[in-house]
Amino acid sequence: MAARCFRTIDEMAEYQVDRELEQALRVQAMSSDERYQWLADHWGRLQDDANVLFAGTLSTQATARCYATPEEKNRFDDAREIEMALQHQRHWQS
Repeated sequence: MAARCFRTIDEMAEYQVDRELEQALRVQAMSSDERYQWLADHWGRLQDDANVLFAGTLSTQATARCYATPEEKNRFDDAREIEMALQHQRHWQS
């Protein structure tokens, strides 16, 4: 597998969207049995990746949130993802 280089963030984002769409279409086209097998083959790796990503993050008490607009929710999600990414980076640098 060759490394890919992108001139801009938008170019990279577009490439990622295209890859995700292609994968979604492949999965959608599978029969029920094929889809079940695909999930069985890939779900463990997806879970493992998520566990590594969130390892060492601070656990917080769950709370309910209410947002006035979808944009407000997206801002909250963006800020939380950035903080988690920074925590993840600090974890791997230590």
